Amino acid sequence: MSRNSFVQMSKLHNVRGRIYYISSDKKQENLYAVYETTDRKFWTELAKCNQAEFKKSGTDGKCIEAREFIIALPESFVDYPPDGLLKYMTDKFKSRYGVDCIAALHQSL
Repeated sequence: MSRNSFVQMSKLHNVRGRIYYISSDKKQENLYAVYETTDRKFWTELAKCNQAEFKKSGTDGKCIEAREFIIALPESFVDYPPDGLLKYMTDKFKSRYGVDCIAALHQSL
């Protein structure tokens, strides 16, 4: 049975924690590849900057440090090498939207 593709966007309140979770072999049983367009330290600085700006604004609620996209790929993509596929898609996203990214490729069961 074939599955449908979809995209889901979430607001992240702890970007560093989420990055650790999605890219950790210890946390992810079916992790195929991880690819980053920037140094890991960037995400720590981004979180600090966003938290500082949020506090300065005096807004109620939680600070949104980043956004996460979960994308279900077509099953035919298993024919491509995981590292190359992830690098290609992540670099395309960065080029198109002008933002640094970290991506993890997982198999959902």
